[in-house]
Amino acid sequence: MTTVGEIFFNKRNEKKLTLVQVEAATKIRAKFIEALEKNEFEKLPPGTFTKGFIKNYAAYLGLSELEMLAFYRRQTEEEKVAVLPTSRTKAIIRTFALTPQRLMTGSVVALLLAFFAYLIFSYFQFAGSPVLMVASPQNNSVVRTENVEVTGKTDPDATLTINSQPVAVNENGSFSATISLQPGINSLNIVATNKYKRQTTIVRNLRLEQ
Repeated sequence: MTTVGEIFFNKRNEKKLTLVQVEAATKIRAKFIEALEKNEFEKLPPGTFTKGFIKNYAAYLGLSELEMLAFYRRQTEEEKVAVLPTSRTKAIIRTFALTPQRLMTGSVVALLLAFFAYLIFSYFQFAGSPVLMVASPQNNSVVRTENVEVTGKTDPDATLTINSQPVAVNENGSFSATISLQPGINSLNIVATNKYKRQTTIVRNLRLEQ
C-alpha cells in the first residue's frame, strides 16, 4: 500500500529539495517533515496539527491536499485496526496473569467453597428428612378388595411404618406391604423416620366398596 510518507518523500526527491528548504518554505520544522515522510505519526503533534502539515506540505509540492488527507486517514485507520487486537490481548494477559498472590487467593477461596459445600451436605445428610415415595395405591382410590398392597421407596437406613405397624425396607430402600381395609373410608399413614428422628409422612385415603 502506498503511504503518505512515501509520496511526500518521492515527490521531494523528484524536485531535489532538502528538508531545510522545505522547512524554510512551509514553516514546518524539519524533524516533523522527516517524521511525516517516514510515517512516524507518533512523533508528530496531535491529529489536527498533523493534518495541517499534510495540507501545507502537499500544496508546496503540488500534490492534491484532499488526496493526501484521504491517504492519511486510510493509513491511520488501518494501523488502529491492526494495533487494537494486540493491545486488547496484552490487557487480557495482564488481567489473567497468574501471580503468587492470586494463586494463594484462589486456593483460599477454593478451600472455603469446599468447606461450605461439606457443611451443606452434612446438614442435609444428617438433619434432612428422609426421602419417601409411594408408588401405590393412589390417593382417594376406590378399591373392591379388603387387602391392598402398598409399595414405594425410602432411604435404605430409614424405618418405615404404616398406621404405626413396622414395614421392612430392603437394601435399595424399596418396600411392599399388604394392608387390610375396613368398609368405607380408610386412611393409611405412611411414615419414614431416619436415625436422627427426622420424619416424612404421606397419607393415602382409600374407599373400600364391596
